[in-house]
Amino acid sequence: MRNRGFTLIEIVVIIVILGILAVIALPKFINLQDDANQVAMRTMKGAIASADKLIALKISLNPDMLNNDQTLFTLDNGQNIRVKGQLADGRWDITFLHLLDFNDIAMITSNNCDNTSLKWCVRQRSANWFLGRGYATLGTGRGFVIFPFNKNVNEDRCYIYFLNQNDSEIPVTVQPSIIGSDFSEC
Repeated sequence: MRNRGFTLIEIVVIIVILGILAVIALPKFINLQDDANQVAMRTMKGAIASADKLIALKISLNPDMLNNDQTLFTLDNGQNIRVKGQLADGRWDITFLHLLDFNDIAMITSNNCDNTSLKWCVRQRSANWFLGRGYATLGTGRGFVIFPFNKNVNEDRCYIYFLNQNDSEIPVTVQPSIIGSDFSEC
């Protein structure tokens, strides 16, 4: 019986086939990071929406936990958080930082999330930022945006956002919070 190896033509055909498979499959694997970021951001968005609803419910059930100006609400652990319109205030550092336990996230003051020690960045935004992107219709309130490392909050539409639309602690008409996402440039 004669042992025969592969011919040069057979090896070239196999290499070409593997090359075609790599060209087709590689972009799918490269894009997994963006897909993972979107899943994580959807999870964060759900947690933010739940925290917002939970605080509104707690305030309605325990209005005595509000201070006289209705600007602060005392949580069960004694921590005070800011509120507007008896809803969670749109500032990350004095409200949601105390409500949520997100890992690898930090508040920044620039538009670039480029600190290699961070996976996620939070940037506080005025209502005008939300108005300019069509996410809100009122010119009041404040909010924040969470976006992944290596993105720019003003240039890349790859983030989740929260906006408390109320401009005073006791508004005549309470406007609901806006919680959304934009993954069009992830």
